[in-house]
Amino acid sequence: MGNITQNQKVQIENGFLESGLESYKGLDLKGIDAVLADYFERFKENLIVTINSKRINASGEMEKNITFDIDDENGMKVMKIYVVDYAKFVDKGVKGVRSFKNAPNSPYKFKNYGMSASGRASIKNYILSGKAKVVATDVKKYGAVKQEKKHLSLIDQQTEQLIYMIKRYGIKTTNFLSGTIDKTFGTLAVDIADEIGREISINITK
Repeated sequence: MGNITQNQKVQIENGFLESGLESYKGLDLKGIDAVLADYFERFKENLIVTINSKRINASGEMEKNITFDIDDENGMKVMKIYVVDYAKFVDKGVKGVRSFKNAPNSPYKFKNYGMSASGRASIKNYILSGKAKVVATDVKKYGAVKQEKKHLSLIDQQTEQLIYMIKRYGIKTTNFLSGTIDKTFGTLAVDIADEIGREISINITK
C-alpha cells in the first residue's frame, strides 16, 4: 500500500451503517463486523472495476489505497472507508477556470492555472504512460498555454498544454464513488438485520 497519510484520505461516511446498539446490549455483535468487512471487499472490488472501466486511474495509486476501519461511536456501529484525497474531485468533477461544462454541479472549482510540482510530475508521467496524447493541433483548438516558455522539451511543452486544458475546462464529473456506493450497499441494512436476528435466536435458544 502506498504511503498515504490520514489527512490525504477522504472519508466516505454516507451512513454506511448507523445501527443503534443500545437496544442490543449483551448480544455478541462481532458478526456485524464480519458483515461490514465482507461489504468492504465487495465495495473495493466494484470500485476497482469502475476505476478501470472509466479509465480514471492514471497513476495506479487510487486502486492501491482503499482501506477501512470499524468503530463503535456513541452507541453506533460505524464503518469508515478511505480513499486517496483527489478521488473526491474525480467523483464530483471540478469546474474549470473558463468553463463549467464538464462539472456544472460540482462544489469544486479551479481558481487559476497554477499547479504544484508534484501535480506537474503526475501529469507528465500520465503523458509518458501513453494514456494521454497532446499534439500541436490542441494548441490551435484550445489556445496557447499562458506565459509560454521557450526552450522547453517536447514532453514539458505537452505537460504545460495538458495542465492548461485541464485547468481551463475542468475535470468531468464521473460519479464513480457515489455510483459504486449505491451499487454495493443497497442490501446492507437487510444483511445487518439478518445478522442481529441470528444472534437473538442464538441467545433465546441457548
